[in-house]
Amino acid sequence: MEMTKSYDIYVKEPRNTNISGQRWRIIAFILGLLSIGLAIALIVVVIKNDKNNKVEKNNNSEKNDKLEIGTCATTSEKYGKINLELSDTPSVFVHLTRAEIEGLAAFLYNQQELNLVDLKDVDTDKNFIFLSDLYLPEKQDVLNYLDKNGTKPPREAHVIIFRGNEQPPYVQEIIVGPLPTPTYYKPVPFRPQKIPFIYRPPFTGNEYQNVLNFLKENIDPFLGSMFIDIFGARLTNCNDSCLNFGYVSPILSGENKRKMWATLNQMSEYSLHRPLDFSVLVDIDIKVFTVEKIWFNSSLFNNVTEVLTFYNQNKETIPKTAFPVYSSEDFTTLNQRGIPPMDPPLRNPKQFSPDGKRYNVQGRHVEYMFWKFDFRMSTINGPQLYDIRFKNERIAYELSIQEIAVFYSGFKPNDILAQILDSIILIGLQSKVLFPGVDCPEDATLIGSSFHVGGVSAYELTTSFCLFELNTGVPYRRHHSYSFDNGRFYEGMESVLLVLRTIPTISNYDYIIDFIFYPNGALEVKVTSTGYVRALFYTKDDEKYTFKLHDNFGAPIHQHLFHVKADLDIKGTSNRFATLDIDTEQIVNQFSHVPNEKLIQLKFNTSVKDTEKDAAYRFNFDTPKYLVMYNELIKDRFGNVKSYRILNKGMTYQLLPVGSGNEPIASWARYQMAVTKYNESERTSSSVYGTLDIKEPVVDFQKYLDNNDSILDEDLVAWITMGQYHIPHTEDLPVTTSPGMDIFGYYVDR
Repeated sequence: MEMTKSYDIYVKEPRNTNISGQRWRIIAFILGLLSIGLAIALIVVVIKNDKNNKVEKNNNSEKNDKLEIGTCATTSEKYGKINLELSDTPSVFVHLTRAEIEGLAAFLYNQQELNLVDLKDVDTDKNFIFLSDLYLPEKQDVLNYLDKNGTKPPREAHVIIFRGNEQPPYVQEIIVGPLPTPTYYKPVPFRPQKIPFIYRPPFTGNEYQNVLNFLKENIDPFLGSMFIDIFGARLTNCNDSCLNFGYVSPILSGENKRKMWATLNQMSEYSLHRPLDFSVLVDIDIKVFTVEKIWFNSSLFNNVTEVLTFYNQNKETIPKTAFPVYSSEDFTTLNQRGIPPMDPPLRNPKQFSPDGKRYNVQGRHVEYMFWKFDFRMSTINGPQLYDIRFKNERIAYELSIQEIAVFYSGFKPNDILAQILDSIILIGLQSKVLFPGVDCPEDATLIGSSFHVGGVSAYELTTSFCLFELNTGVPYRRHHSYSFDNGRFYEGMESVLLVLRTIPTISNYDYIIDFIFYPNGALEVKVTSTGYVRALFYTKDDEKYTFKLHDNFGAPIHQHLFHVKADLDIKGTSNRFATLDIDTEQIVNQFSHVPNEKLIQLKFNTSVKDTEKDAAYRFNFDTPKYLVMYNELIKDRFGNVKSYRILNKGMTYQLLPVGSGNEPIASWARYQMAVTKYNESERTSSSVYGTLDIKEPVVDFQKYLDNNDSILDEDLVAWITMGQYHIPHTEDLPVTTSPGMDIFGYYVDR
């Protein structure tokens, strides 16, 4: 059966304007009769075909297990091929396989000088594998393999080892290869040989549980009775009325020590919405913990003795917070309540694919219409796409999430210091479960990833991605011409997109991350925030930072930040970056009889950027512009260059002064976009240590620009910052809804 090659609808109407009204009425009547006849014939054909299909299904069940009713045989043979199994010789882009993880673990455990302990013995003062992930070969080697039939680069792993048993302890990063049966390991280039141990991501091994146990053992015996009086519960021996430490803000103090603030919560359904006005600052020195400060009743104390003295002197006036009694109507629960929007309830509309899936997946390689790309999940940074092609022409070598960050504010220390880069808790590893019918359409393809975090075996998630087509319900394009002179017609096309989605849950927030592929070669990265807001115990001192949303409950103002790497290769790797600067000009109105009358109109000028500092872009409404990447050497017959416009619709401005407080941990947020010359030493804009290494950053994005390389006719990388400010409101309870929380950037073909 011949397949339709266009989805356009085109209806042309007659242009003859001399037909009288009577003749029009006669023609309309005849057409009406014909329409009724055709409709009856169509119904007969449909019913007949339906009967035939049922007979065919009954007579050939094996065939119809593979084909849907009404699907042409050629369709299912060409499209809908889904094979998620990974080859024994995986592509250069795919995540580490189970066999590779087991091979590298076995190799490393046999290296006596590493002195690695088994998973069951992992602790802060031991040497153990924190994680391993794919180490991508150098770009030039990959392009030589893909484009010039060169040698396939060896598969290697990037391994992070915590060496807590050394004197002094440190973090080590190495490359292990070739996989799956390694024979060598070597240092990671452009990284310190010994990364300070206090920079390590917090709560690894048994550290977090050890800190919690320490707090219970050193706080509750002294303050347990006070907790019962003030909060209706305690930390230990508490039965069904218990407290625990919830929100944590890790900090690296000016003393170069590792510390954290932990806030007390009442244990109830979603206890993070039950914070109390009590926090503890803990100094963490390997396995030695010290309580340094205590925050209670909006005051700061040096130790539990001071807190107890204050309580005994003021117990009659200190406000009490009753322990919550469970109710399905409670504001923190997700039970349905209130007036139903539809009574009786009716089922939601559904999307379906009448001819089955129209994309193919082989391993982690996707083909859809004119699109081809590979993808994987980075353990630290999250989703990454590679070798993105349209009409078999590479548009981007890499398109990836680099970092997700959130900067909170507040009156209490745990809110003031909650300025965190989410890679510290491994973004990719938090992309755990997707539920068809809500997170993704019911017919989406669910795709998993494997990770190696500690131990000797792989940690596999079966639904870290979903892939699906989406009919947006908005015309991709359309025009209806009513003019007799220009022709009466209608032309329109459905807007159908391909979406690759993942949703990491970072503590209280969920981030819906979409990579969207349009039929015209445009790409979009979209991030939508949902999940729970971060709560605080509301007092009058918090009114500058939050509305009062419920009893004792507020949620502080904060800024979401997302950093995206777009390694665009437009007609090759010799590219330029330019802005099309939109301005006005004043000209004489030569068409007017009024002497010296002036007209003001828009114009644009092309401004080519020569260096990285020239290309560091900060948005200014007074100087609007297009941001374009292009190849100067390849032009069409009209002299135009092939280019991609980068349209950032999620621009945000970082208000914090440069160099102040924790601002340096996200130096990339100083720019809505920056463009750099590709450099193997500049692979990522952030690191797993980013929240804690303010004084001596392991990865310092600002230095990528400070060397001020020439970017004229070079292999260029765009680094794009998206984000938004969020002042939580009552509609954010119990869970933030997605409207108004989406931000996105386009990469638009021109």
